[in-house]
Amino acid sequence: MIAPMEKLIVAGPKRLARALLTELQKAGVVHIDPLRPDELSEYRLSPAEEAELKRWETVASQAEQSLQVAGLAAVPSSKPFGGSLEEAEATLRPVASRAEVLGKERAALEEEIQTIELFGKAAEKLASLVQGLDESPRLGVIPFLLAKPEELEGVRKALQEALPDRFVLEAEPLENQLAAVVVVKRGELETARSTLSRLGLGELRFPGTYGTLPLSKAAARMKERARLAPEELVGIREEIARLKKESAEALTLLWTRAKDEVARYKTCADMAAGQYGIALMGWVPQKAKGRVEEALGRLRDQIVYTFEPVDEHHEGHQVPVTLENPAWAKPFELLHGFLNTPRYGTYDPTLMIAAFFPFFFGMVVGDIGIALLFGLLAYWLGSLAKARKNLVIGFLGANFGPDVVGSLSKVLWWMTGWAVVWGFIYGEAFGTFLEKLKILPGGGTIFYDPNHGGQGLIPVTINRLDFEQTATFLMLASIAFGVIQVLYAFIIRMQQGLKHGHMSHFWEGLGYLAGCVGLIAFAYNYLTQSNSGLLTAILVIGLLVFVISALLAKMPLMIAELPSKGGQILSYIRIYAVGVAGALLASLANQVGFGMAERLGFVGGILGFVVGLIILLAVIIITTLGHVLQPVRLLWIEFGTNFGFYDESGRPYRPFKSVRGEER
Repeated sequence: MIAPMEKLIVAGPKRLARALLTELQKAGVVHIDPLRPDELSEYRLSPAEEAELKRWETVASQAEQSLQVAGLAAVPSSKPFGGSLEEAEATLRPVASRAEVLGKERAALEEEIQTIELFGKAAEKLASLVQGLDESPRLGVIPFLLAKPEELEGVRKALQEALPDRFVLEAEPLENQLAAVVVVKRGELETARSTLSRLGLGELRFPGTYGTLPLSKAAARMKERARLAPEELVGIREEIARLKKESAEALTLLWTRAKDEVARYKTCADMAAGQYGIALMGWVPQKAKGRVEEALGRLRDQIVYTFEPVDEHHEGHQVPVTLENPAWAKPFELLHGFLNTPRYGTYDPTLMIAAFFPFFFGMVVGDIGIALLFGLLAYWLGSLAKARKNLVIGFLGANFGPDVVGSLSKVLWWMTGWAVVWGFIYGEAFGTFLEKLKILPGGGTIFYDPNHGGQGLIPVTINRLDFEQTATFLMLASIAFGVIQVLYAFIIRMQQGLKHGHMSHFWEGLGYLAGCVGLIAFAYNYLTQSNSGLLTAILVIGLLVFVISALLAKMPLMIAELPSKGGQILSYIRIYAVGVAGALLASLANQVGFGMAERLGFVGGILGFVVGLIILLAVIIITTLGHVLQPVRLLWIEFGTNFGFYDESGRPYRPFKSVRGEER
């Protein structure tokens, strides 16, 4: 649910502006908004405050850069640096200077070593070809590389046409390439370069200082530095390790303090100010009022403040939104939070998603073996979260923090649990593996279908591969979930319309609700051939209410869209269809494997296991994405669009707090 909020107004003397923000930052629960009344102007920092802000920004930047040199991320400390700005600068200055020098030296050495690795062999080979001619005042040398030896003859012909008998071209093999040089008179260098350029060849130039040296000296220098540079780099890294050990804690303390100071200075601009006083406006969750009152109590008799109830109808678009859901459901906020933030005073779909998404997923997957794979993934993600490590998916460019990873792990555990439950109902573990594997005395299996005369340990409750017996039931059950969710979405639409005075939304919800009930009555009457007078009456009344509602809502296009709403209910049949398709493919893998074992004996058993496993892994890879997306898209589209989740967006709740988080 959306947490109820209250508006906070604070006024006090201008001299207490930063003290007030310090207390609110410690409380960590007030979402501060810019206050711009006509009678007051924006709070502007004095020249001295502007200078202090820039100095604190420099402290934060230098501390972060120094931490990066030490190979550390800037993570808030449990407590900030306790000294003044001058003491912070004095503490940071020698450390930052040392870190800057070491960082530059390390980067230069790493770049030099990379250059030597890339060009060292080429320089040595070219130097042996040139034999010092590139130091001649009268001759010019152009080194270059060829991908294929057969290209050399084409170069020779082109140079012969441009400089007949006035050049020397030599080449030697170099790993998978050809190192080559052209020697010409210095005055004909540009002609030679142009000729090579027309052939798509460029002069080989070494980076850095090596580019200014003759080839022989560059080669000798690279050979010498190839021996010395790694030793120097080891020394620099040891110095950086000492810096990390000696200064990491101090740098973290300084960064934490500086970030908080910068945040306070910048938030001053959100306040309104007169000549002697300031005023501030913010939003506070009702549950957190006590913390704000405790924080402001430390400035008692110097400021005044008040809490005001929120007018949802007129202020709903301004109020920031934070969600308060039970602990078991809170991780599921991830599944809609990236799509939209619900507007204050509207409906939060978290509980619906938390209740139905893992249930639908389990109904689709319905396989104990595959569920255990998801359980392993959930365990691994949970371990990452406990270790406070990020989940990095390089090929997607994604980087998830520990909190997000922890929530994903909890969602996966719910998915795993329901997949195991439905796996026992369907009697599936890696498809029909435990239904075919005869490991019990008398040739019994773990799962068996009593309707097909099998024997074993656990009877299959619903064999979804027995289409004659279970297909109709499972399809109707899937559609029943669609009826419940889509009709409930229309009820929410009606309730929200009445609550906020949007009568067009009320009539829209009522119209679609009545129209869909009428269509359901008609479908049941037609399919069962019952010719029930009651169902006919429901159809007529439902369509009549639908038409009247469409007119009152002033939405004539509702008439054209009503069949699509019925189609959305029917789309829930995908819960059955997607699941049974995956089950069929997994069953095929088992049929192939056990079939080979029966025909070829022991060898066939081994081959059958390997082939079946490969097919099964391919099936899991192909179907997993659909097994996850199909259930959740029913909640995103069929449910979410019908109650108006995407119609309006709310403002995320961003409390003003320390980088360390809330202080208790």
